[in-house]
Amino acid sequence: MLRFTPDQELAINAARAAFNRTQTALAAQHALVGNASPIPLDAWRRIDARATRIQRDVLAIFNRLAAANTTPVGIGDIVSYFPKISDSGTVHVSMDGRSEGDADQAVLSYEGTPVPILDSFARFGWRQMEVVRKGQTALDVETIANHQRKIAEKAEDIVLNGLSSVVVGGSTVYGLRNHPQRNASTHGLTLASATGAEWLTAIRQICTLLIADNAFGRVTIFLNYSDWFVASANEFAAGYPKTILQRILEIEQVEAVVPASKMPANNIVGVAGLNTGDWGSILSAMPMVTRPKARHNPEDDYVFGVMMAAVPQFRVDAEGRTMIAHTTTA
Repeated sequence: MLRFTPDQELAINAARAAFNRTQTALAAQHALVGNASPIPLDAWRRIDARATRIQRDVLAIFNRLAAANTTPVGIGDIVSYFPKISDSGTVHVSMDGRSEGDADQAVLSYEGTPVPILDSFARFGWRQMEVVRKGQTALDVETIANHQRKIAEKAEDIVLNGLSSVVVGGSTVYGLRNHPQRNASTHGLTLASATGAEWLTAIRQICTLLIADNAFGRVTIFLNYSDWFVASANEFAAGYPKTILQRILEIEQVEAVVPASKMPANNIVGVAGLNTGDWGSILSAMPMVTRPKARHNPEDDYVFGVMMAAVPQFRVDAEGRTMIAHTTTA
């Protein structure tokens, strides 16, 4: 899960404090008309805690990638670029240490990833908020949670499928399942009914695809949650003392197998060397946050905006090689 930078924390706290100040001023000017109640600290704590639980539940792949490598970017960075550097340099061998000083320079090019903003707004009427205040009941956090979940689900979808609707200067956002340079193939299986031996062949295929692309790190495997459950519950073979999942994890190249509810069935995605960050990064201009929208009149609706500005950036080298492999049924 993404962490806030000190500047982001200051900006969020300042926005919430400013909202409360305006409501206090409105209440003093318009007594007995409409509603101008500040949002108490306890309500913000419950809203933020709910967002945290939702992200832990929904962002299985996003959070694993973010924990491995996150790159803070500014909210004004519309596109974030990474360099692709060609091979360069020669080695001179001598017995006397004299070198002719031959040198060359790498060819450098850049590839960009747009950083869009995701937002969704929850709305409450002023009289509805007055009922809450008068009844001394808690703010309806679950209504806001609907919008938090929508943002989280979209972020997880972008990690898997990219965001083709956003193109800036020819650059777009790619996901694990549609990156044009990913190592893609088919395994021809329905994983829910596959045998242990067939599962093992499919996982070996992922590892082999990555090795062939010079991706030599240990592999983190992402699976559909139901497929993962089958592998964790079924015996590798009749009478065999281990499950399919246990047998897969015995492969030395496999680092972990992660279940993800948003991964389509029969898809297997492998990322090599996840903790090295060579695969890329999660670009974070703003983690998921809930902010109040300004109210100018006591009869205005209360509007809470859930916002997030974060996308994956899957990197390739100058030869077009990636640390990602993806296989499907067909």
